[in-house]
Amino acid sequence: MERFYNNPAWRRIRGLRGLGTLALSMAFCLAGMLALSSCDLNFWDDDDNGAEPEVTEMRGFYTSVTADGVTDCQSEDVTLRDFGDVDNGIPNVRLSATGDAFEDTDFSQIGIKVDASTTNPETISSAYVSENTDGSFDRPGAYFLVAKTDDNIAQGATIYTGYWAGYAWRPDETPRPVVICPYVMVPASALADDSCGTETTDMDSGLATYLEDEDGSLKDCHNLLDADGVLSPTKR
Repeated sequence: MERFYNNPAWRRIRGLRGLGTLALSMAFCLAGMLALSSCDLNFWDDDDNGAEPEVTEMRGFYTSVTADGVTDCQSEDVTLRDFGDVDNGIPNVRLSATGDAFEDTDFSQIGIKVDASTTNPETISSAYVSENTDGSFDRPGAYFLVAKTDDNIAQGATIYTGYWAGYAWRPDETPRPVVICPYVMVPASALADDSCGTETTDMDSGLATYLEDEDGSLKDCHNLLDADGVLSPTKR
């Protein structure tokens, strides 16, 4: 694996420091997150292929796990770059997310956006891996988001709902748990970054549809794997 991380093609897209993250298309091939027919690193070199992505500013809202193991709601600013239709299984979207929960960190991701069909809605699947201060990489994660419209959030505009899954970084546990948590991505103009609410304000009612239970509590993150590494989703 080390030879992949040291490949010049990776270094051109890293641009990250400290706890920054590097989006790895190889993660899709090796981890089986997506069934790609090829993994072409040169796809991400705009100078080589002349790709001009469609850029959309979005905002993500999600539940996560605090250092004390408590579920909270966080937001992040997301830049979505869409390079067009899928061609031979090559990743066609790039996401870059920053938020207050992880200061000075840019969660850069690559993925595939598949257009709507007669059987499935438009879907985005993406992946990232975290870079440590010593230059090593760990804590991979992924988003799985499905497009829909919800006039309670954004009149006529597309939003994406689904989940993020990966290592919960904030809890000081050894090993850190692998979790799956709800995620919503909306146009940046649709909801303010404080729409999660605070101790004195309520969550936006449209957002609450996806991130709150009927009793008003946050939807839990679930631990994905048991002590033996077997898939066994369990409420935290």
